[in-house]
Amino acid sequence: MNGPLQACPQCGKHTGGLVLFPMSFREIDEAHKAATSGAAGKSKSRKRKSPDVEEKGSYVSERRTGRWTNEEMALCDKLIAKFETGELPVADNVKLNEFLGAMLKSKQSRLTKKMKNAKLSSKSFQRASGCLNDSEEARQFSEMEESFFQAVTDQQERAEIKFHMQKEWREQFSRVCGTVGQPLDADNWLSSVEEMDRRASQAKDAARMAKRKMMMGVALRTDARNPEAGVFIEKTESEARVAASPPGDDKDMESEILNFLADEKPNAHALELNGKSTLLHSAPFLSKVVAYVQRHNVPFEHIDLWVPSFVPSAQGEQEPTCRLCYAGSATVEKVVPDDVKKPRAITTEESFNFLAFGDYSQKFSFDVGCGLPGRVYESGRPTWEQSVHNAPHNHFERCGGALQWGLKTVVGIPIASPNVGRIVVTLYSCFDRSKDEEMVTRLSEEFTRLMPSPKWKLVVDIGD
Repeated sequence: MNGPLQACPQCGKHTGGLVLFPMSFREIDEAHKAATSGAAGKSKSRKRKSPDVEEKGSYVSERRTGRWTNEEMALCDKLIAKFETGELPVADNVKLNEFLGAMLKSKQSRLTKKMKNAKLSSKSFQRASGCLNDSEEARQFSEMEESFFQAVTDQQERAEIKFHMQKEWREQFSRVCGTVGQPLDADNWLSSVEEMDRRASQAKDAARMAKRKMMMGVALRTDARNPEAGVFIEKTESEARVAASPPGDDKDMESEILNFLADEKPNAHALELNGKSTLLHSAPFLSKVVAYVQRHNVPFEHIDLWVPSFVPSAQGEQEPTCRLCYAGSATVEKVVPDDVKKPRAITTEESFNFLAFGDYSQKFSFDVGCGLPGRVYESGRPTWEQSVHNAPHNHFERCGGALQWGLKTVVGIPIASPNVGRIVVTLYSCFDRSKDEEMVTRLSEEFTRLMPSPKWKLVVDIGD
């Protein structure tokens, strides 16, 4: 295929262009449905497993590792042979190792371990015919592909590999058409690619939210068991059941937590994975704090604010009680690693952990003098706490959350406010940072210059 096709290579009839068929989701959807119904049936007799962040059947999951089947080796040898003779619909100069890794959905380390002396990275594709002209050979090639699929015993994994391979062949073919100027109607295929991306994004978000629910449940079970007096934790009905449930081994506990939370309705104030919601609610002061932290490479990755607010007394007294309430949080875009001055970009996992911890912190409020924010507010003095993930509750009231999301150092700084007298800015790090009094003094002075002026937003609950 060195130019646009003028006639069909099989029947010889004139052709004005080609149509690229869309990808079929039928098989992978059926496999996913079967796996889901099978898991539901098993859950009646035993507790279900906790979800991983990357879900099977998510259309773009991790590349494969593990042993090779005979059928996969046979298909791999055939692909290499046809790659070397230029009989595949592949664009010129594609490296053999990249082609095999993409087509077989295999990690590069898995390929190099199996074919140590093949020099895969040194071989590039040069198109000759660009296709299998012999129909019998093409049929045999298809049978080898099908044998490879059938050798994968797990139905869902088999459907995923099959779906992945049809996507790779279409992408390779579309690149070849673009190179030789072949007219190609790819609208339906591009629509199916968009649908795949949409499903992949939904599956990833669902898995991440399931992980977040499980981690929050574990943290609540720890922090709500023996809270210090004056520490208040807002819980939904299902979260209250999680907190009250007796401890067990890790696997049973995760399964039990997920069972408790499975039917909970989504909260309108639930974690937004884009990380913008809590920052917007407390702008502009928090935005300026984050900008300063990033501009001066302050070695903390997450910031939240606590402001005094009067709430009705629990004893029904007329005088309301002053309580420190959550007023927003933000996560920086760069991290200053321990003992390293040059910052690096924050990872997706780190960002997820800090955002989840910020969502978790919204459940807490503190009487004056109670909890870290309450103590800093009452004393008017900063505090620098290390190893909070292993601290007792009277030392750090959210130690369960710190353990779940990897926080190790917390610094609380009282900041004068022109309209409420004082607020508390709390900085968090996933590293065990050594105490630096000069830094605390500098931050206190800089944050005070920003003149934080909290404002309250009226929220009216009108029910369902």
